[in-house]
Amino acid sequence: MRSPPTGWAWTYATIMAYRTDKYGDDGPKNWADFWNVEKFPGRRSLRRNPIDTLEQALMADGVPASELYPLDVERAFRSLEKIKRHISIWWTSGAQAMQIIQNGDVDMVATWNGRAQTAIDNGAPVRIVWNEGLYAIEGWGIPRGTPRAELAKQFVRFCADARRQAEFTSDLPYGPTNTKSMEFIDPQRATVLPSAPDNIKGMVSPSPQWWAENRQAVTERFNNFLIS
Repeated sequence: MRSPPTGWAWTYATIMAYRTDKYGDDGPKNWADFWNVEKFPGRRSLRRNPIDTLEQALMADGVPASELYPLDVERAFRSLEKIKRHISIWWTSGAQAMQIIQNGDVDMVATWNGRAQTAIDNGAPVRIVWNEGLYAIEGWGIPRGTPRAELAKQFVRFCADARRQAEFTSDLPYGPTNTKSMEFIDPQRATVLPSAPDNIKGMVSPSPQWWAENRQAVTERFNNFLIS
């Protein structure tokens, strides 16, 4: 697991969330459990996109998070074949993912932590599983040749400030990339942020390089897989 760099904007994660009114306190704890329909019967949902979904399929099949890349595409699709008929909904937007777990349309879902937290904040009996999550880092870019480059740099430095990054976490459950920000975040709030030490330690960051090189071909295969 690589620690996120300081100076970026925020960290979010693709995680598993499940309904505690279905599974209680002993719900699924990893992707192998998500795939285990006998031990954890119920309605499931995955993202209608190969990104993150292939990683989840490989972890469900026993690949350690630290050894995911390069992705074994053949093995990933064999794993997906095992769960395909048990997927009630292939979601296509974050809002949909939040609604189906909040409303109880599904019992477990692969989703973004912010969407799952919204369901929790709205009173739904939902729990986030950080283990084997996939965290990603969003940042800022400055167009080459812009006449306002210096002003843009000042803005980026402002956004990278520990106190500034700490402030937005009260409204948005995404984690700061400046690790010093944790000093200014309420400890209780920190427990729901992806970059909190106890949460991020069980996660891995996807490989942008692998996906840049393989996304088109894998997406085409994934779409054919869904309709086959």
